[in-house]
Amino acid sequence: MENSLLNYMNKRFGDLTPRQREKHQIAGPVVTISRQVGCGGVKIAEVLAEALNEFVICKKWQVISKEVLHESARQLELDPRKVNRLFTPDQHSTFDEIIEAFNAKMYKSDRMILKTVKEVIKGFAVDGCCIIVGRAGHIIAKDIEHSLHIRLEAPFEWRIEQIASRKNISVEDALKIINDTEKKRDAFRKHYINKKHPEELFDLTINVSRFKPDDVVKLIKSAIELKGITEQFRSNMSYF
Repeated sequence: MENSLLNYMNKRFGDLTPRQREKHQIAGPVVTISRQVGCGGVKIAEVLAEALNEFVICKKWQVISKEVLHESARQLELDPRKVNRLFTPDQHSTFDEIIEAFNAKMYKSDRMILKTVKEVIKGFAVDGCCIIVGRAGHIIAKDIEHSLHIRLEAPFEWRIEQIASRKNISVEDALKIINDTEKKRDAFRKHYINKKHPEELFDLTINVSRFKPDDVVKLIKSAIELKGITEQFRSNMSYF
């Protein structure tokens, strides 16, 4: 009987769209991390996930970054590179657009790609127990009550030194990486900063140059506990 009920619930909710799932479950918990280039956002997210997994709420915490592109590409039946190029400062050439338009089955408009990416990010956030790094997650998941939105920053010169050391490259090359990557991220965020989302707001902004990575994780974890997200979910868990 128990297995039959679980199978039914899995089938029932597994087929729902992110919007439908949102109506049937408590959205989150989700942590979003926005970061300047060179602040080590993904690494901090990975360590944070390990720390949060010591206090399991509903399932294993996971870090979501490039997974957004791959899942969006899967749903659109596109190469992930075609999804990623939409959020780079370089524009599609007219010739490329004409060629793609002829292949109507595979052609996807920029509007459709943007809509899918947004839905994928919101879906991850609603499903919960995830740390979304970048991808305008703090804007897309801003209306989820059980969420924490973090911004990682550091002085420009410190970030240049970090990238140069980490990648074993020159200062000039590190500077180019920062400028190019920031342009791509700005291009992505601009798609979601409009009249409905006039500004970017964070619950906590951390200058990572002043703390060790483990201490940054402790600060974020403390903020999660102070906001009562994990305790709220423990008390709202359903048991079969």
